[in-house]
Amino acid sequence: MIERTERFERVEGFSYFCGEEIKYMEEFLKPNRRVEYGLEMDKVFIGKEILSRYNITVDESVVSMWSGFMPTSSYPESSREFAGRLGFHQIFLPYSFLLNLTLSLGVENFAHSSVLKLAVRDALYLNPAFPGDTFSCTIKITNIYKASEPGYSVIESSHLLFNQKGEPVFSLIRVSLFPEVNPRKTISSHRKEPYHNNLFKEKIIARARSISMENVVLTFHRGDLILHPYVRPIGKSENLFWSTYLKNTHPSHYNYQRYQPFEIIISGGMVIAMVSGIAAREFRQILMQQIDLAFHVHPVYAEDRIGAFSYVREVNQLMPGFEEVSVRTFGIRNMDTEPELAEVAFPKSLFDIHVERSSEVRQIIEDKCPVLRDKVVCIVDWRILRKVDN
Repeated sequence: MIERTERFERVEGFSYFCGEEIKYMEEFLKPNRRVEYGLEMDKVFIGKEILSRYNITVDESVVSMWSGFMPTSSYPESSREFAGRLGFHQIFLPYSFLLNLTLSLGVENFAHSSVLKLAVRDALYLNPAFPGDTFSCTIKITNIYKASEPGYSVIESSHLLFNQKGEPVFSLIRVSLFPEVNPRKTISSHRKEPYHNNLFKEKIIARARSISMENVVLTFHRGDLILHPYVRPIGKSENLFWSTYLKNTHPSHYNYQRYQPFEIIISGGMVIAMVSGIAAREFRQILMQQIDLAFHVHPVYAEDRIGAFSYVREVNQLMPGFEEVSVRTFGIRNMDTEPELAEVAFPKSLFDIHVERSSEVRQIIEDKCPVLRDKVVCIVDWRILRKVDN
């Protein structure tokens, strides 16, 4: 018998034949292969492009389940009749769903090896996406620099979701914390990415000009501070389902054998979607939204209850009948927003446009607003396009 000492171990055993003891050697096999996911750290460089391993077809049942999971206050995302009046054959896939799909399709071969997602920037809905479309994603590393914490690097990456026709439908910038990398080369590109535009928003405005919006629209002004009454959890089953469907393969989101139930983290994309969905109820009816910046302050665990409050930064009249409301929304966990925060005085520094780091937010809260200590989960700076009375 040939020995393969690099893979097998032999142990002595005994068997019996016709009453006689016969000595034999048993073979045991140890695992000798392990599949690694995420970014190949020794092959990282600015300009590197990565193609998602997945193609996902999204049918109408998925849209129904998402609308039962995430609050929405957008006519084009919830009313086929309204989408038809805009000249489209069916409702759009929700902005928050495409945000999560774009993020999640980059996990297995990129973000799986990251330590933390620091922020999302410039999340743009580029072209209408509909049930029945098939999606994939490309990732391009656009910047690498040393993190403030020794031993780590920050990697900025551009993520583009496209449909079966090759049309771009959603784009965003992800800012992630990785173990320290030292890129050896850079592929520079001076061309402007053609998909960073607001052509879809302009098309929506043009088509909605002659359509009346019969619902009551609340009037907002710069400096308004709104406590949103809607508070809800992301349950364990919901988290497991959507993590699986969206191909969010990081074990911290689903591996209950490795992590205790109270250690299972809700993905950042779902937290951002829930926070903006909760806030959107007071800003309806929304024609389109755009996240300029979203960053995380504290993690959300399965079954945590999520609420929100918002500060209105600007209200801009784009043209007669249309306005864009710029908002900073705070996602909070395990508080009943309206009754518990009704008498709280918030420091204005929390709403400063230049406060863009979780450490800054935590310091302000520690010094000036202790009632929010360990409660703020994320901050979303976003713009809301609304049709209003002339």
